[in-house]
Amino acid sequence: MATREVVRRATAVLAGAGALAHLASALSTSDLLLGVMGVLCLPCAVHLWKHDSRRSLALVAFGAIGMVAAHLALLAPAAPSHQHGAAFQPATHVHDPALLVLLVALECAVVAGVWWVAPSAADLDLTGSTA
Repeated sequence: MATREVVRRATAVLAGAGALAHLASALSTSDLLLGVMGVLCLPCAVHLWKHDSRRSLALVAFGAIGMVAAHLALLAPAAPSHQHGAAFQPATHVHDPALLVLLVALECAVVAGVWWVAPSAADLDLTGSTA
């Protein structure tokens, strides 16, 4: 198995694990948004495992970038309020900050895997010729 395929499949495993984690969280918390995210992400991870397509690479990459942004937002300080000190507390009511940092690192690994696997412009035939 070629290195490119190993990295693509490892990236698919990480993306699939993230989707399954969202589904498990949705079941334990009855959070519909988490369930929807898991349901939407799982088919892309499976497709990335089976097929080497630019579409699946792009969908997984943009999904991972979105998750990085969402999880970093959960780590951001709470909005200022009338309670003293509340503006400097992370959003720990949602998730453990250490877990969020780990998730961001894993999602960055997914983005890096997609970037590494994606064909470079030099590898693409932009002329449309079949020769």
